[in-house]
Amino acid sequence: MLKLRRQDKPQEPALIVEKLYSIGSARDNNLVLTEPYIDPLHARLVTTDGRVTLKDNTSSSGCFVNGQRITQKLLQTGDVIRFGQAEFEVLPLNQTSPQEHGADNWQLVADGSWLTGQTFEIPADKRCVIGRASECDITIAGSHLSRRHVEVSVVGSSLRVRDLDSANGTFVNEKPVKDDLVHNGDRLRVDVYTFLVVDPNVNIDKTQVRSPLPAEFTKTIERKAASTEPKRWKTRPTSPGNRIEPTYPTPSRLSVWPWVSLGAAALLAVLLWILLI
Repeated sequence: MLKLRRQDKPQEPALIVEKLYSIGSARDNNLVLTEPYIDPLHARLVTTDGRVTLKDNTSSSGCFVNGQRITQKLLQTGDVIRFGQAEFEVLPLNQTSPQEHGADNWQLVADGSWLTGQTFEIPADKRCVIGRASECDITIAGSHLSRRHVEVSVVGSSLRVRDLDSANGTFVNEKPVKDDLVHNGDRLRVDVYTFLVVDPNVNIDKTQVRSPLPAEFTKTIERKAASTEPKRWKTRPTSPGNRIEPTYPTPSRLSVWPWVSLGAAALLAVLLWILLI
């Protein structure tokens, strides 16, 4: 994704975040140019795999990149492109020009999603609109972001955040807000995009010193010295290696014989009784 900064006259940079970006004099184009020799649909910018290609739409005056007329050209940072009398310089999306940059501006530092590390400045004399539309001051290509999602402006020593009736809401420190003031260190979230709010008058690199802990939390615990005496292990009474199994006497043959003799005599008596009958 790239940004086009006008060179021939002062104008807000055009952010190229749509996959198909139209340029021409007709009002329905993404970038409308009212200069002479601009066709209603003069050219298109096509984004594929993060790369932007300029395609001329058979315009009458043509499209030029670095002084050469082209029909199709892959754009790179630093290229100068011209449509009729309008000239633009190609910049990275997160780069600001010297006119745009100010050392004393509030900053929104992205710390989530693919924007992580990018810094967006909020000038003190301007209301910046964040959304997915190309005409926004900060354009983010988020499918669930409203076209004009939230307005951010400097009010005294605070930053004012005003939700523009967005579909998915605006959050400060994970609390939904409609119109509120934020301060240094707060976190602004729109959809899944999170920003750290940085006040230019606060040194964000200053380390905060923690107060010392109470004495009861810093008391040293003394450990007992290890004993040199041999350990005497105790086993439970039910341990198999420690219990004594009961023993029972084995019956001898002599103790069994009287019972066998009585049974044989009874059986003989029954047989004789049957024969006598």
